[in-house]
Amino acid sequence: MLDADESVELRALQARAYGRAGALNEAEAARLRELETGRTRGTEPTAPRSAAPRPPEPENIEAAASAVVEGDAAPVSAQARTTGVTPGDSALAALRRHWRLAVAITAVFAVIGLALGWLIFADRGPAPMQLTAQQQEWQSAIVASGDFDPGSVRAITQEEGVVIWFATKNESANVCLVLAHEHATAPACTTREQATVQGVTATLAKPVSASQTYDIQAQMFLTQEGEPAVITRSYITSSQSSSMFASEAEAEAATTLAEQTGLDRRTILVVGYDDEVPIWTGIDTSTQRYCLVYDGSMPDPPMACDDSLMLADADRTLVLDVADDGETTRYEYQFGYGQQYLTVTKGWESEDAARE
Repeated sequence: MLDADESVELRALQARAYGRAGALNEAEAARLRELETGRTRGTEPTAPRSAAPRPPEPENIEAAASAVVEGDAAPVSAQARTTGVTPGDSALAALRRHWRLAVAITAVFAVIGLALGWLIFADRGPAPMQLTAQQQEWQSAIVASGDFDPGSVRAITQEEGVVIWFATKNESANVCLVLAHEHATAPACTTREQATVQGVTATLAKPVSASQTYDIQAQMFLTQEGEPAVITRSYITSSQSSSMFASEAEAEAATTLAEQTGLDRRTILVVGYDDEVPIWTGIDTSTQRYCLVYDGSMPDPPMACDDSLMLADADRTLVLDVADDGETTRYEYQFGYGQQYLTVTKGWESEDAARE
């Protein structure tokens, strides 16, 4: 059994004997043999003296060391000399032990690959609009007209009961916007280049009553992918007035407001909203004064009027204060030939009230 110093000496000699950097002389080879014999003597059972193998000659040890250093074969590690297992065998054994982990990692990468493929190549075109039986009849009539490429007519959206279709013609050279309902159809077409830059616009009037119609306007642009993108607008108009209203209910409210306040029905319009409450303007029929009216859904609504001659100036303002539950809201409407806008101030207090 070797002591600590001898073990250090043994490792140094082995490194020189079996490493790439050099060889041992005769004395060093003999010392290496002596130390290796002393290390194994304490751990192995003592064999009968007659059966003990003859130790190798120093010349043989030196030759073996030289063969390791100068030979073509790669040197074998200390672990391989001790256990008889090469690094390749160790890696193969480790792979066998962890095959389940390898399979799991492969499966995860496969799932990630499928997800990325779906994100990159999935069809992201707009979902087809669901049509009622009546709307399907309108579409069938559009297709039967023969004005558009077969299979190109596609419903996109609807506005106030009017359906808006996308279609192509002249073998897709032109793109079309088609508005239709049970009473009328309004197509508009242009080239793909024009639709990409400036869009294409179509308008259709839908009867609401004997004196009112819903004007539906749609504007379509083409995206970089060639898909239609549509903007729609709708408002109520009347042959008796140049005013436009957002809904049929709003148009009816204007008629009621004219009856209650004496404002000229042809001049009444909405200039803004306080939450969902409309703020109106109009000209008094008897005095020709320009008026600002709050809500208008009840008899004798809050109203402030001024001389209509003020319209000749660029920047004039109508002011109306409305008190509700102890809080005053001020409505200021600037009008004239300049910019027109409504300002709503909540919790407003007059200068007199502030001084008190």
